[in-house]
Amino acid sequence: MELNHNRHSVGGSNFHLEFTPKYRVKVFRIEIVRKLTEALMRRKAHQLGVRIEAIEFGPDHVHIFVTECRKYSASYLANQLKGYSSWYIRKALPEYVQAYLWGDSFWSDGYFYESIGRVTADTVKYYIERQQGKHWTPAEITIPQSTLPPTQTTLDNFTHPNQTH
Repeated sequence: MELNHNRHSVGGSNFHLEFTPKYRVKVFRIEIVRKLTEALMRRKAHQLGVRIEAIEFGPDHVHIFVTECRKYSASYLANQLKGYSSWYIRKALPEYVQAYLWGDSFWSDGYFYESIGRVTADTVKYYIERQQGKHWTPAEITIPQSTLPPTQTTLDNFTHPNQTH
């Protein structure tokens, strides 16, 4: 992953975020809800000037790898992405999500976040995609296959190219 070069700084700020619908309902089994959620997350990220490098769904949650987010905290990004998508999904797809909603909320109140250091984008995409195998049966969804750099097989054995053991 490349460092961002700005006027007065050089660095990187990346997050792995995970959001769950209220009461962990399995609303993402519905393809149109997954597709709209992804499109909305990408649109809001673009508006904020951040990039979504990877986004993957389980039946009851979504993992998002966000990069170039030096201007924002994890809480601000979570608030923006969840708020925007919740409002729009409830307005655009009421016939699909109404049975899953309790009150006025689509997302649960909390979220998971993790700061991601200098790893390759392929590594994080691989990690997020691999995690989905735990949540879906083969009949529910096809997991995309990623390729890792030839020297790296898992996150556990990641080393920076300049690092020696």
